[in-house]
Amino acid sequence: MKKIASHDEIDIFAPDDSRFSFLKSPYAAHKTHSAVDIYYGDFGSEALSPVDGEVIDVQSFDTPTPFKEWNSKEYVIAIRQNEKVIKILHVKPDVTPGDAVSKGDSIGTFIHNGYFIFWNDPVMHVEVRTRGDYLRASNNMRLTPSIEWNELPCSKNIELECRVEETNKRYSLLNSPCHTCGDVRGFALDGGFLDGYISSMENGFFGIVKPHGFFHPGVSLEVTKDNSVIKCNGIAFCLSFREPGIKVIPLKYGDGQLCVGDKVRIRIEVL
Repeated sequence: MKKIASHDEIDIFAPDDSRFSFLKSPYAAHKTHSAVDIYYGDFGSEALSPVDGEVIDVQSFDTPTPFKEWNSKEYVIAIRQNEKVIKILHVKPDVTPGDAVSKGDSIGTFIHNGYFIFWNDPVMHVEVRTRGDYLRASNNMRLTPSIEWNELPCSKNIELECRVEETNKRYSLLNSPCHTCGDVRGFALDGGFLDGYISSMENGFFGIVKPHGFFHPGVSLEVTKDNSVIKCNGIAFCLSFREPGIKVIPLKYGDGQLCVGDKVRIRIEVL
């Protein structure tokens, strides 16, 4: 487990093989830079505690957009550490109030429900909250990314030469040379790391993580193969301790236009 973020004295950790994102979600806490999503494993596989502490509450509720193929249940796991509470979503718990947990301990299994966009992978949503206010959606307890910053390219545009490594009905996964700050890898633009979902048709939910904060510039996006534009829903970036990868999201589920081995060029420019 490696540290990925903190709020005051609370440190948040993620497995060495995970990816993580502060901005790749439209939900309230991400808009205030108060949440991090940690991606690894498969739906139904083991989810590991990102913190040390005591489980003080476990609750379940129905999601607003149930699907026949998915369980509509969502869960909240609340772990107390000192005077703060770590709120965890998208994990079916196998812990109960009173249990002591350490980072890396199993706390449940990853679930798939109506909060997920079709291209989402298994994910653990993590926030730091106060003891009397950890159930509502909004939050303003900002997280600080744990990144050993060094100088990244400050160009206002980036051209990525990519290779398609994986395709499925939900997305195509591309690899391209990335940049490194300490243990963290990502794709650099304007002096920081790209993080989140850049839509081809609307605003999306993304930004640039920099040493002095999160920034949300307007950008233009072009995805091409053999000099022809690929029509897609958008692309998604994250941070990682290994190869971060880039997702190309199809216009609709199953509408893939790419094959493994294809060469793809992505151009992004800050407006």
